[in-house]
Amino acid sequence: MVNDNDEQNKRTLRAIILCIVVAMVYTQVFLAPKAKPGVSPKGVGTAAPVVTTGVSPVQVAPPSAPQTAGVISQPSAHPRKADFEAQPVSFVESNLARIAISHLGARIVSYKLKDYKVSLEQPVELDMVDNPDGSVMPLGVYVGNESDEGVRYSLASVNGAPVDSASANVKVAENSEVVLEFKGTLPVGGAITKRVKILANSYLLSVEVQTERAGPSIWLEWAHYYPENQENARMKITHLTYLDGFDKIRHVQLSEIQQGLRDFGTSRWASLGDIYFMATLIPTVAGRNTMLGREGDLYLSRVAGVGSGAKFDLYIGPKDYRTLKFVGNYSLERSIDLGWFSFLALPLLWFLHYLYVFLQNWGLAIIALTLIVKAVLLPLSKASFQSMKKMQELQPEIKALRERIKDPTQLNQETLALYSRKGVNPMGGCFPMLLQIPVFLGLYQALLNSIELRHSPFALWITDLSSPEKLYILGIGVPIMVLLMSASMIVQQWTTPNPSADPAQQKMMMIMPFIFAGMFIIFPMPAGLVLYWLVSNLISIIQQMYMRNAEKGSVYSATLVASCVIFGIGYLLTLI
Repeated sequence: MVNDNDEQNKRTLRAIILCIVVAMVYTQVFLAPKAKPGVSPKGVGTAAPVVTTGVSPVQVAPPSAPQTAGVISQPSAHPRKADFEAQPVSFVESNLARIAISHLGARIVSYKLKDYKVSLEQPVELDMVDNPDGSVMPLGVYVGNESDEGVRYSLASVNGAPVDSASANVKVAENSEVVLEFKGTLPVGGAITKRVKILANSYLLSVEVQTERAGPSIWLEWAHYYPENQENARMKITHLTYLDGFDKIRHVQLSEIQQGLRDFGTSRWASLGDIYFMATLIPTVAGRNTMLGREGDLYLSRVAGVGSGAKFDLYIGPKDYRTLKFVGNYSLERSIDLGWFSFLALPLLWFLHYLYVFLQNWGLAIIALTLIVKAVLLPLSKASFQSMKKMQELQPEIKALRERIKDPTQLNQETLALYSRKGVNPMGGCFPMLLQIPVFLGLYQALLNSIELRHSPFALWITDLSSPEKLYILGIGVPIMVLLMSASMIVQQWTTPNPSADPAQQKMMMIMPFIFAGMFIIFPMPAGLVLYWLVSNLISIIQQMYMRNAEKGSVYSATLVASCVIFGIGYLLTLI
C-alpha cells in the first residue's frame, strides 16, 4: 500500500501538470484569436468621393416597439451598398487612420489603420469596418427607438467653416483636429446634428449628437460582423467587454449573446473587439446604460448619452497596453484580458517592450526575457531539483518499508520517521515548482496578448511570431520549432529526478512530452510562445545537468554561459 504522504505528493504533481494543460487548452480552444477577413465594403475606400444629388431618401421600415424591457429592436431593413454609393462620402486622413464617412446615416463605412496590415499575405491596411452588404454600419445613432440609418445628412461645416462642396476630403494637420458637422432630419420629424471630431495623432474620436426631440435617450452604436461559419480564421471576437458601474471588467462570451439588444446596466464604456483590436464606445457622462446583442452574425454594442445633446468618445484601434493606458482617464487598458496573473503579466509585458527597444527583434526579446526569468527563478528551481533528488535517493528504502510493513498506519509512521532522519520534505520538490507556475502563466498571457508580436518576424521561416510557424518542405508544412520543443521536453524529462518509484507515474511523466507535442500541433500556438517554451526547456536542461552533478561546476556559472550561447545562436539566426 502506498503511504499517504507519497500519494499526496503524486496528486500535487499531477495537479500542477493538469493546471498547465487545462490553462493552455482553455486558452486555445475558447480564447484563441482568429483572423478576420478585414476587407472593406467594395466601392468604399480611398477613391475619390462620389457626389450624387437629387436621390430620394432610402426607405427604412418604421421602428417597432420594444419587445421586452431592456430590449431595443433593429430596423427591419438596412441600406445596401448601392444606397451608400449613391450618397456623398467624406474622407478624413490622420497620421494613424484613413476614415470614410457616408452621408447616408453619417456612418463610418471604412476605418483603415495605416500602421497595421490585414495579413502578411494580404499587406493592405487593416479596415476596422468589414461588415458585409446589407448589414449595419457603425456610428449609428438612436433617438429613443428611432434610428438615423436612413437619414440623408448634408455636410454643414468643417472646423466650423461652411463648405461649398457636397463632401470633404481632409487631411488632419500635425497636432491638430478636424470636426465634421453633419445635419439631417429624422424620418418622423425633428432635426438632428452629428459632429465627428478626429485627432491627428490619436485613435480617439469624439461624437456629439443634438436633436430637437426632447425626452428620448440618445444612443451611439458600433456594429461588427463575425460569421460563425468562418473557416481558417485566427482572430475571432472572443468577448464583448464593458467596464460596469462598479468598476468591474465584464467579458461577455459569444455564446451568451442572444438575438436583439439587451440592457447590461450602467457602464463606463463598452467594447467590441478581438485579441488585437477593438472599437470602444465611451459616454462622456459615466454610469450610462450599455446594450449588447446581435443581429444574425452582426454583434452590436450601444451606450446611452444624456439629454438632447449627448457626447461620446470612441477608441478605434489596436489593443496596445501603453497606448490604451494613456488615452484619457478611461482605464481602457483593462480590456486586455491577461488572466488571473495579470499582476505578473503586465510587468513582463513592459519588460519585453524595453528589451525590444534595445534588441530591435521581438524574437530576440523573447529569448532574452526567457533567459532572464529562468535565471531569476534558478534558486527555486535548484531547491525543487534537490528535494526531488533526495526523494529519488530514498526510494529503495521506502520500497523496502512497503515490502516489510503491511499495516498502513505503521507504514506512514515509519516513512515519516525516515523523512525526518534524512532531512527530506516530501513536498519540497512541489512547492518551489508551484511558486513558478504564476510566472509561467503570466508570461504565457503576456506573449499571447502582445500586439507587438503581430506580423513581427524572428528569423528564417518564422515571419510572424503571433501565428503558428511552419517550414514548408516539399509542399508540407512542418512545425520545426514544435518538434524541437517536444524533443527538448523528452531530454528534460530524462534529466529531471523522479521522486517516486511508481512505474505508472514514471510512464505518465515520460508520455507528457508527446501529449504536449500533439496538443501544440492540434491547437497551434503562436510561434512566440513556442520559442519561449523551447528556450526555457534548453536552459532548464543545462541547469539540471549541473545540479545533478555538482562536480561539473557551478550551476549559476553554467546558466550564465549557456544563456550567452543560446542568445548568441538566436542572434546569428537573425543574420541568415
